[in-house]
Amino acid sequence: MVTPISLQVLAVPFRLDDLSILVIIFAVIFSVAAHFLREIILGRRGKRWDMVFEKAQRYDAVQIFVHWFFLVGLAVLFITGFIIFKMDYFLSVYPQLSAVGLRNLVAYHWYFVVILFALTIFHVVYDTIIIRKFQEVNITRLDLRNFIKIARNFFGITRNYPKLEKYHPMQKMLHWVMAVVFFLLGFTGLTIWSPFLDFVRAIGLGSFEEWLYIVNSRYLHDLLTFLFVALMIGHFYFSVLIPANWKVFRGMTRGWIKYENNKNPKNKKRGNDE
Repeated sequence: MVTPISLQVLAVPFRLDDLSILVIIFAVIFSVAAHFLREIILGRRGKRWDMVFEKAQRYDAVQIFVHWFFLVGLAVLFITGFIIFKMDYFLSVYPQLSAVGLRNLVAYHWYFVVILFALTIFHVVYDTIIIRKFQEVNITRLDLRNFIKIARNFFGITRNYPKLEKYHPMQKMLHWVMAVVFFLLGFTGLTIWSPFLDFVRAIGLGSFEEWLYIVNSRYLHDLLTFLFVALMIGHFYFSVLIPANWKVFRGMTRGWIKYENNKNPKNKKRGNDE
């Protein structure tokens, strides 16, 4: 039976195409390049990383470990997932990979999914119950007002830049978006797993099988993967390549960050540029 052209066009493809991947990656690279040109090359806030600060603890040892181990786990997930995604290509350039086998690669991918899932639960419990810092990453009305001021400043509408006490509003937004995308990645990955399909059938939801299994979920999993990669590129850019954030980055490696010292008269009129 031949599928009508309209269905072929409207139907979700089996895997994400290379062009869509390149569009996503080049879009984020173009965005950070434009930001770098505006803020660093043409320069304003990039020159303000030498502000006088007073020392304060931002992260403890547990938070630092969770952050960096999570990064390692994500790297392993991406490497194993990308090899699975482009298995034919990698086998053509590295035939020895066949000794590992697709089944083992999928197994390694799943092992680290389980590890990161457990680490995520620990991270949430630790931050919300043990050290009670979850409120610090909530997006408030003040964050939204500061975001509007920052956007107006970026586009040259105003020279005013808000005073930021700890987290940049975009930092909060970026992490919440990453959390949602990561959850959806886990869910779509779960629906590709054959035992999950058996579970769906067993509880009488077999009518959702076509949507849940392989075709739609695998495409969505691919799409979400490269959206997550784009978010990570943005996260890396703002963390490492913006001079104003170097002290913040060191806070995630040493635990301590030097906040602005308001007693210094030179800094009273200057905003914290996290």
